[in-house]
Amino acid sequence: MNKLYTAQEVADRLKIKKTTVYELIKRGELESSKIGKQLRISEEQLSRYLHEGSSSQQDISSHFSDVPPESSLLKRDYLLYSNGLIISGQASSALEYLIRQMAVHPSGLPVLHSHLNTYNGLYSLYFKKVHATTAGILPEQIEMLLPGTSAAAVILYEYDLGFYVQKGNPRKILSICDLTHPDIILANREKGSTGRMYLDILLKEAQISPNKIKGYQKEHVSDLSTANAVINGQADTAFGAGSIAFQLTDLDFVPIKKIPMLLVMERDSMEKPGFAALTEIVRSREFKTVLDLQLGCNSDRTGEIIYI
Repeated sequence: MNKLYTAQEVADRLKIKKTTVYELIKRGELESSKIGKQLRISEEQLSRYLHEGSSSQQDISSHFSDVPPESSLLKRDYLLYSNGLIISGQASSALEYLIRQMAVHPSGLPVLHSHLNTYNGLYSLYFKKVHATTAGILPEQIEMLLPGTSAAAVILYEYDLGFYVQKGNPRKILSICDLTHPDIILANREKGSTGRMYLDILLKEAQISPNKIKGYQKEHVSDLSTANAVINGQADTAFGAGSIAFQLTDLDFVPIKKIPMLLVMERDSMEKPGFAALTEIVRSREFKTVLDLQLGCNSDRTGEIIYI
């Protein structure tokens, strides 16, 4: 009987990554059969590849093997100019699930995750250094960061931005104006992050100078680090995503603004196989289930496409 292998079993046998197996299939170097919605590789198909395509195997494996950090630019450049995607975005359960599903989706492509914040991700998309980026920003604010670019944004989920405060909110921090109190210390995010961008927008709207806020100049690289600063008493408040506060029992959260988390790409890319797979995964019931398990994530508009 002609044995059938899964992509993972082939990857284990060839000592390569599973994403490499899918890449070989897409390049036509490794034949496969579709059984239901699953891809399977027969013993005969695998033997044919091993006999005829060993040189190709060695070549592509060199691109997708586990490489040290200093070789990441080589991998990035390979994906930019071949059959793969670079997706930018700071770590989240939703993005991690999306990338994992791309490895098993019939039309998925190999993905390199570039850990950039909202501003730097959009900047990289504009200069074609990434294929798509997550952005915690209102759609109308994207156009100014992608001048002359026709873009499309898929809503991943919506969430609240607001203040992390100590349990019981002893400092009574309820609005942006409360940050100017001389006894209040802020744990601030780095420039370009969603929390920092919206904090600066709110300060400008309220005509408040950042110089009036203690701690404004000291930057933290994640919402989790600012939240811990509040918990540890190093700061009285921080501005970030509500989902972080809901994970930490020692914090309370004061919601200020609801915003979408978007997956942004060039509009012309939408119909290409890999990008279409991204949208299909986001619109799947399984993706919404993942979101529903994350406190602070609202999936009512998940999968909606906005053209910019």
